Amino acid sequence: MEFNIVTESASAWSADAVIFFAFKDSEEHLSGFSSWMASDADWVAVSPALSDFSGELGSSTVIYGSGSSVQRVLLVGLGEEKEFGVDKFLQAVSGAFQRCRELKFRTVGVPLAAFEGIALEDKLEHFVVAAIEGLYSFDEFKSKKDEKKELPEAVRFLSEDEPPAHLAEMLAKGQAVGLGMGYARDLVNLPPNVATPVYLADEAKKMAKKFGFKFKVMKRKEIIDKGMGAYASVFRGSNDEPRMIILEYCPKDREGEKPLVLVGKGVTFDTGGISLKPTGFIEDMKCDMAGAAAILGFFQAIGEIKPDLPIVGILPCADNMPDANSTRPGEVVTSFSGKTIEILNTDAEGRLLLCDALAFSAQYEPAAIIDIATLTGGCIVAFGWNVAAVMDNSPLMQDLVMESGKRVGERFWPMPLWDIYKEELKSEVADLKNVGSREGMTIHAGMFLKEFVPEDTPWAHLDIAGPAWRKKKSPAGAAGGTGFGVRTLVELAERIDLEDM
Repeated sequence: MEFNIVTESASAWSADAVIFFAFKDSEEHLSGFSSWMASDADWVAVSPALSDFSGELGSSTVIYGSGSSVQRVLLVGLGEEKEFGVDKFLQAVSGAFQRCRELKFRTVGVPLAAFEGIALEDKLEHFVVAAIEGLYSFDEFKSKKDEKKELPEAVRFLSEDEPPAHLAEMLAKGQAVGLGMGYARDLVNLPPNVATPVYLADEAKKMAKKFGFKFKVMKRKEIIDKGMGAYASVFRGSNDEPRMIILEYCPKDREGEKPLVLVGKGVTFDTGGISLKPTGFIEDMKCDMAGAAAILGFFQAIGEIKPDLPIVGILPCADNMPDANSTRPGEVVTSFSGKTIEILNTDAEGRLLLCDALAFSAQYEPAAIIDIATLTGGCIVAFGWNVAAVMDNSPLMQDLVMESGKRVGERFWPMPLWDIYKEELKSEVADLKNVGSREGMTIHAGMFLKEFVPEDTPWAHLDIAGPAWRKKKSPAGAAGGTGFGVRTLVELAERIDLEDM
C-alpha cells in the first residue's frame, strides 16, 4: 500500500472514498468535517445516512453523493470523547480500513482537516500504523489467496495548503513502524516447521545485509562450548538446530559508546519438553518466539528510522521438544554466569535461554538492557490478553517502558521484584531453581532473570505473553501474532538517553 501527501484544492480531491471522524453523540461535528461540508460537500449534510451515524467506537457509515469528485465519505466513529485515547484511535482506524477492504476501495483519501479536533500527538503516525495493521492478513499457506488482500492500493493525505515538513517524516516513520510490526506478525504466524531457529537466523542475516547491521550467529557447538548450559538444556531434545542471533546497529558518530541491549526469547515451538503441555495449551505455541520476532520487527523499523544510539539485539532461539535426550526435571545445569540451576520444570524454558543471553550481554558493556518474552501464562491470568507486565531493577527503566507504551497504545503494568520473592527460588542442590510456586509465578520468573543481569546495569523485563497473540479477529486486527512490543521499543529508542542511565 502506497501512502503520499497530495496538495490541491478540495474541489479537485478524488478517491473511492474520503475518511472523516466523529465522536459519539457529539452535538457538533469535528471542525475539519464541518468546514469541508460547508464549502465543498453540502450533499453530505443532507444525506439521511449522516443522521443514522452513531459515532460508536469502530462503527462506520458510508455516505454516497453525486456531482462531486468525492463520491463517498466513510465516517468513522471514535466513541465517547471523554474516553478517547491512542488505543481507541488505533482501533477506529484499523476497523475503518477493514471496511475499506470489504468495500473494495482502491484509493482512500484522508483530508488532513479530518484530524482537526482530535487531541493526540503523532496522529498521522498512529493513523498509518493502524491502517497497515487493519489491512494485515496472512494467507501464505492457503491454496486460494484472498483477492482483496492488496486493497486499498493507495492512501492520499489531502491538503489544500502546503503541509508542514514534519508530516512527511511522521508518515515515513508510521510506514516503517507499521511494516516492522507486520514483519514481526509474519514471523509469529509462520508454522513452526518453517520458522525454525535457522530460518530466523537467515532472515536476520538478510536484514543485516539490507540495512548495514553487524550480524553474528552462534550454532549448537559454540553455544555449548561457551558454557551456556541453561540455554543448551532447552534444545537437547530437538532435531532443529539452535541459533543465537546477534544484530548490531550503531550510527557512525556513536561508535564506541555503550549500547542499549535488547534480548528476545526465541522459542520457535514450545511443547513444554518432558513437562509436556496439555491439549488446549500447546496448539498456539509457535507464538513463543514473539519476543524475538518483536526485536526483529524493531530492527526492520530502525533500519529505516535510524535512531541516534547504538543498539544490540541478542536472540537466543531454539525449540523445546520431548525426546530421549531431553532435559529431565531434577537435572542441574551450569549457566554462562557460572551459577547452577536445578531444572524442576522443563516448561519454564524461556528463562533458561534468556538467563544465558542476559549474562552474555555483559561483553557489550550495555548502558541498559531490555528483555522481551512470552514468558508466563501467569501474566495472562493476572492481566488478561491486552496488558503486558514490566519488571525491573530501575524506576527509570520502568517509567520509560510504561510511558513509551502509553504513547503508542501498548499497555504495560509493573510487578514488584522484592527480595521476599527470592525464597521461592532457593534450591537444596543448586544455586537456584528455575521455578517457584504457582502463586506469583510471573514475579518468580522476573526474579530468576534478575539474578543474571550484569551488575549495576539498568534492566527491564517485559512479559508479553497476553498481548503478543490475538485468539480471534477483532476490530483491532486479524487473529494470530500482533507485533506487540515493536512500537514501544521504537518509541523508547527515540526517548532514552543512555548517558543518564
